[in-house]
Amino acid sequence: MLEYVCDFRRRILTNRDDFLTGGGLHCKPSPLVVIISLDMNKFKSGFANLLGRTNVGKSTFINRLVGEKVSITSQKPQTTRNRIRCIYEDETAQIVFLDTPGLHKPTGVLGEHLVKEARKGLKGADVLIYMVEPWGEVPEVDENFLRKLAGIDLPRILLVNKVDVNSPADIAETLKAYEDAVIFDEYVPISALTGDGVDIALERLTDLLPAGERLFPEGTTTDKPTSFLVSEYVREKIFRLTYEELPYSVATQTRYIKEREDEDLTEMGVDVFVVRKSQKGIIIGKSGKMIKKIGVRARKDLERMLGTKIYLDLKVKVSKNWNKREQEVKRLGG
Repeated sequence: MLEYVCDFRRRILTNRDDFLTGGGLHCKPSPLVVIISLDMNKFKSGFANLLGRTNVGKSTFINRLVGEKVSITSQKPQTTRNRIRCIYEDETAQIVFLDTPGLHKPTGVLGEHLVKEARKGLKGADVLIYMVEPWGEVPEVDENFLRKLAGIDLPRILLVNKVDVNSPADIAETLKAYEDAVIFDEYVPISALTGDGVDIALERLTDLLPAGERLFPEGTTTDKPTSFLVSEYVREKIFRLTYEELPYSVATQTRYIKEREDEDLTEMGVDVFVVRKSQKGIIIGKSGKMIKKIGVRARKDLERMLGTKIYLDLKVKVSKNWNKREQEVKRLGG
């Protein structure tokens, strides 16, 4: 019988009806209470590639595990544009997560680029993680992608995210719908936002990894350079502060990073590219208010990440229709 992992009480749901009759995630007791790793004497390491539709919470999940913001987030879809390796480590394992752009029906050159980046996440993994929301069914767009997953001979985990804001009935129906697809080895309901169930997902994932030594030096949290994170932090603030099509017309690129020798200060320059001159005015804002707000918020995050004072210089430039030109999309968007 398939077992569902209860995220709040560390107990096992013997079937999906426990969600409906047991008061949601307050699960009934089960003799299968303790989750034991197959071999705790061996350090484990490997690659876990995280896939899913756009805006299901993949980056929030990664950031919670790593303990710092290594992948930017916003309420808008398609915030993540690059495949980013983020490293989690504890005393038993080092897991290299690959955060990917969300799967969606692409429109335009940039959209096609994002979907290609996401599908590359099917390669080079030890475990595949697929994240969904409790939408009560397997949407058609997921059915198409699950057929690809089914043909890959790797362990597969389904994470049903956002259980904190969805009903037990929807959670149960979602679990049942994906169980019927007979694709996954583990099914774990979680909330990446609150952390509920994340530790159990981590335990189940660790069990599926091979034994091995560290793949990255101890203390590493991402394979991306500081310059990439700086430009991403700026782009995140633009996503959060602007509306309609503008965030999808913006790219950011770090121009320089310089440490002052005479004081505890790091200077950073970031270029903000837009596709039209009219968008430049929106980013700058009346009397420069918008670009100042973007800079202040990005600077605070960067100072928290780097532990030093930051001087951030933002310059807005027009690169006409960069998001429709393949070479520019590769240079600026990925």
